[in-house]
Parts: sequence; C-alpha cells; structure tokens
Amino acid sequence: MRKILSAKQSRELDQMTISAIGISSYKLMERAVCALFEHVEHIVGDFDGKKFVVVAGTGNNGGDGLGLARKLMEANAGVEVFLCDFSQNISQECLINLDKLKELKINTVSLSGCDLSTLAFDDNAIIVDAIFGTGLSRSVTGDCAKVIEAINKTHGKTISIDIPSGLFADDNSRNDGAIVKADLTLSIQDYHLSAMLAENSMYYGDIRIVDIGHDKDSLSSFVTEFCYLEKADIVKLIKPRHDFDHKGTFGHALLVAGGVGKAGAAIMASLACMRAGVGLLTVHVPVEISNIMQVAVPEAMLELDGDNIFNTKTMNVEKYSSVGIGPGIGVGSSAVAKVDSLINCGKPMVMDADALNILATDSTKLASIANCVLTPHPKEFERLFGKMSSTLEKLKIMSDFSRSHNSVVVLKGGVTAISLTDGRVVMYNGRNPGIATGGSGDVLTGVIASLLAQGYGVNEAAMIGVWLHGEAGKLATSRLGVMSTLATDIIDSLPEVCRSVEKSMC
Repeated sequence: MRKILSAKQSRELDQMTISAIGISSYKLMERAVCALFEHVEHIVGDFDGKKFVVVAGTGNNGGDGLGLARKLMEANAGVEVFLCDFSQNISQECLINLDKLKELKINTVSLSGCDLSTLAFDDNAIIVDAIFGTGLSRSVTGDCAKVIEAINKTHGKTISIDIPSGLFADDNSRNDGAIVKADLTLSIQDYHLSAMLAENSMYYGDIRIVDIGHDKDSLSSFVTEFCYLEKADIVKLIKPRHDFDHKGTFGHALLVAGGVGKAGAAIMASLACMRAGVGLLTVHVPVEISNIMQVAVPEAMLELDGDNIFNTKTMNVEKYSSVGIGPGIGVGSSAVAKVDSLINCGKPMVMDADALNILATDSTKLASIANCVLTPHPKEFERLFGKMSSTLEKLKIMSDFSRSHNSVVVLKGGVTAISLTDGRVVMYNGRNPGIATGGSGDVLTGVIASLLAQGYGVNEAAMIGVWLHGEAGKLATSRLGVMSTLATDIIDSLPEVCRSVEKSMC
C-alpha cells in the first residue's frame, strides 16, 4: 500500500533521495518542475493563446512555481509572475529559478511594493498557486492572506502545486487562516493526509499525483499511520481459485436483513454477496417477504422467521462461515434481540445500518464487539462514538477501537477510511457522489459478508470489499452519470471489476 507521509517525513524523503541518487536539491526541484509541466500540458493541451498567472512564494514551493513559469514561457504560453516577497528569506533553489526568469525577461511583479487592497488577477488566466508548500505550520494572515483572498476571487481556474497554499499537510483542526480554493491540486509524489479528509475537499478540488522519482528504498523505510489502497494491493490479497474447488470451498454466508417495506435491502445485500463469490448464501427474513426474495435471488436459500415484522427467534449459526446483519431490519425489540444473540456468536461478522443503530443505544453492546467489521456512514459513526470536531479525531478513535477490539471500522465517505486491527488506517480514494444513493451500503455489507465467508480475515475482507464496491461504483457512474446511478447498478458492475482483478492475477 502507498504510504501517506507526514510533512516532516516528506522533507526527510527529499533529503534522503538527494543523498541516495547523488543529485543536488535544485536538480530534484527541476525533476518536479518537468513533471508538473507535463501534467499541465496534458490538462491544457495547446499552450498558444493560453494565459497563466503564477503566484509564487520565496520557499521551495515558490521555486517549483517559478520553474513551471519558465517551462510555460518556453512553450509559448502567456505568463505573468507575482512574487510574494514579504519576507527577506528566499531559498537558494527559488533564487536560481527567479534569476532564470529574469534572463527570459518574464514579467515578474514584486507584491511587497503593491497596494494589496486593489490586487486582482486576470479572470481569463489560469492561476498557478505556488505560495506555500507542505512546510507551512502557521495560519496565514496579513499580506499573504490578502493575496490568497485575491486568488479566491478570480473566476478563472486555479491550480495549486503540491498543496493549496494556507493548508497544512497534516492536521488543520486549528488552522483559521486564509487558504487557496483550488480547482486542481498537483500533489507531489503522493497524497498528503489533509487531502484525504472531507473538510479539506473544498480547498483541494481535483487531485492528481505527480511522481518525481523519489528513491524507493528511502520511501519504504518510513513507518506511517496512514496509507491508501491501489489495485495492486487488492490483486495481492485475492486468493486464486482452483479447478477442483467447490461451493463449500467458498463458504456459507448468513445475511440477516430485510423487513416489511424493506425487502430491497435484503435483495441488494444478497445479490452483492453472491456476485462477490460466496459459495452458499442463506438469508434470514420474515415470512411476509419470502416470496419476493425467492424470485429476486433464486440462488439464495431462505431461513424464515415467523414474525412478519422481523426476527423473533434466536438463531443457530454453527453451520455458517460468516454473518452479515443490519440492512432493513429496523430497531424494534425483536431486531434488538437478534443483534444481541449474534454479537458474540463466534463467527466473523459485518454489521451495518440498523444493527449499528442498535449498537449505539447501549455502550455495553459496542464494548463486546470482536472479530467484526462495522460499516458506518458519518451519522451512524456519530451515534456510535459521539460527535467530533474533525475527521482526524474520528480516525484516532477508529484506530484505538480497532486495536482494542480486533475489529475493523469502515467510515464510509468520498474517501473511505478503514481502521485495521493493528491500528493503521487505510484510505480508499473513491470520491464518487454517484454512489451516495440508497442501498449502496447494503451492497457493501453483502460484499464484505461474502469475503468473510470465503475465509478472508476482517482486515482483508474490509479492504477488498471497499475497493470492489468503490470501483464498481465508478464503473457504473462512468456509464450512467452521477445523477442516475443506483445501488443495483453497482451490483451489475461488480462482475467486470472482479474480472479485471482476475486478469491481473494471471
């Protein structure tokens, strides 16, 4: 998994790369400049007639911006540079690139001598924000804040280099200064932690990774709390299937789902469970919805409950490989009894929706959880763990809970966070509002229940399940659009995503 480095670790990686490869700091910056230019060229296309305004600071982030201004000028783009030289301190690398601009006679405006109250940038130009990088540790106020406010008032597109200026790379819970609101951020080497937190999405805009060739051995030496999933990670986790395997090889899942008026929840969870590769599936439902279940999911077996509202009897789960509970069961007394009877059933379990809401009503229930995957959306998370002021605080609570309960918490969102049993937090960068639709969580529950039944541990089942679900959602949205994607479209896209993984395993 790709590591998410802290701001301190990012600076250390730069120095380790310089030492390992035997290049100067300026040469590493030039690598970044060339890579940034290639990305901008890919985005913009033909530079003829295009205008760029580069707003640069005096540190190395500013040096990147000035270097990019030079490359844009050489590509026949119109370029104007504004230098935030409010400090006398200027990095050596920034100074070298500033001298190169002077040689090319690129118009460079010193903002230290300007009336910032009237500062405005060309609305027809693409703004390149290169004021502050990841080393920023204080909220931006004063003159630099006025420059950022002027950037945010423009109607043109804004591209931030590495990180939107004014934002901290890690924790922004105490950041009350001015921050650039970028349309696109070209993040150098990898995502920064702040890019993965919901409250910062309004600043980052779209994010693209710019690889500048850091030393791989140096990168691998870092120990991090956070990382993010890629397809290669999933390919390594998926178990190959063999010619003499049979349905018993792939486990028998039990889904406790659905109720009167909510048969759809049971249907979607069941279909997703089957599509994710389980050998056998039994769905525990009230008698009243049994007919529709038999028609909608003929591959599944049914265990019927006599209560037409929802389950009243205690269940024997000995023959099952995993349990999934929650979608559509309600929060009535019979549903509560069912959750109580399954919490310590000894089988790996995924709990979602109403099962989570039942857990939230009694702290002793949550305290007894073990070998389980909890899949809350933000509101359900608040009910379980209380309200928190920042996503980073939530990640800390998740990490502590997972470590102490040998369980996984999947906090669903644009970026889904998965806390593993060793305390690490793994991110899946989904960013797809198309799957923010009713039933999407039921689909995820079914997928994870399927993987648990197949013998994957809670860590692996959660990571694979989140990735398969998210990629199927992206595929569905690419076909149908953000507004029109339904939860059932995610299920329909699962086979293609699974097939893609299978091909990569060959």
